[in-house]
Amino acid sequence: MNLSQLFAPDDGRDALRTLAGLLLGLGFAMAWARKSGGLGGGWGDWGLFITLLIITVFLYGVGLIGRLNTPTARGWQSVYVVFGVILIPVLLLQFVQAVNGNTGAALNIFWVFLVGAGAAFAATLIADVRYGLLLGSIFIIVSWSELWQKILSNGIFAHYGIYRGLLVIIGLILLAGAVAVYRMDPAARLRRGSAAAAEPERWVRAQDMVTGAALAGVLAGALTFTVFFVQSSSLFAVAVASPSLLWDLELLVASLLAVLWGASLGNRGTTYIGAIGLFIFLVDVGSEVGIKDIPASTIVGWPLILAIVGAALFLASLAPNIAAPNLATRIRATVGGSGTAGAAPPPPPPPPPPPPAAGGTGGFGGPGGTAP
Repeated sequence: MNLSQLFAPDDGRDALRTLAGLLLGLGFAMAWARKSGGLGGGWGDWGLFITLLIITVFLYGVGLIGRLNTPTARGWQSVYVVFGVILIPVLLLQFVQAVNGNTGAALNIFWVFLVGAGAAFAATLIADVRYGLLLGSIFIIVSWSELWQKILSNGIFAHYGIYRGLLVIIGLILLAGAVAVYRMDPAARLRRGSAAAAEPERWVRAQDMVTGAALAGVLAGALTFTVFFVQSSSLFAVAVASPSLLWDLELLVASLLAVLWGASLGNRGTTYIGAIGLFIFLVDVGSEVGIKDIPASTIVGWPLILAIVGAALFLASLAPNIAAPNLATRIRATVGGSGTAGAAPPPPPPPPPPPPAAGGTGGFGGPGGTAP
């Protein structure tokens, strides 16, 4: 019996595999947590590392092997690989601890999450595992932040303005990566599935990276929210980002674009991120958090501007000469470029006219007739 037979798609077996992977992952992770020394007698660092290594290799490896031996992706494979990818940073930090390294050092966190991102990207691009690019994008944001935590003097929280710009940059890089993923040659995937399914699956993968880009863009503007903890006498002692019209505007634009993208192209991830960003914008700007001299309550300013612009856009949508039919399809065609799967296929040419019958027909004299 080969692996294709062992992992043959079956709803009942898939459900059992999903439950098995979740329970095994939770059991090993709980054993690691309990034996880390916090609850009674613990294990040594290498024993804890081996515990995590066993379950991480099992989940990630079996998930990939199962996907490579089935014609289409199955839900249990994504569960296994995603669980394994989440455990990879914990595993690598435990390795750092075992070799007497500093698990809190910025460079260690940088390379740990960079490796985790690589594993997530590989799982998605090689084996079509769902959600890998989203998880990898989040890991990239963490890794990027820790790199600059090391580079900038006194860390990123002493340079909020620079850090916000860096978040915008990594968001644009992730967006470019989404376009690259979308335009990649899907020939290898076509060999494992139907051509009709290749385009939707390729678009889903790209959408995950767009969600990561939206997260970075919204986070850049949302850092003003840290001022809220100071004003509310919170127990959280955090460095704060000063309010800024520029970053309030960036938060609004990034959130609106995320919601627009998600609503237009059916991507829930960007819609959720954009909705959270709009809520933070409402709290930040609406309460004028961080402003020392709060003026009297007035609708002049942001409330009036938002209302006027919103009303103008709605009236513009009623104009008969403003229309963009099939906008989502046109966006995909533009991103895909000419000659790619992203572009809509041209209509078939009309069939050629039938050749005239022998002896001629349809002359001036009618069927079989002759010209005068």
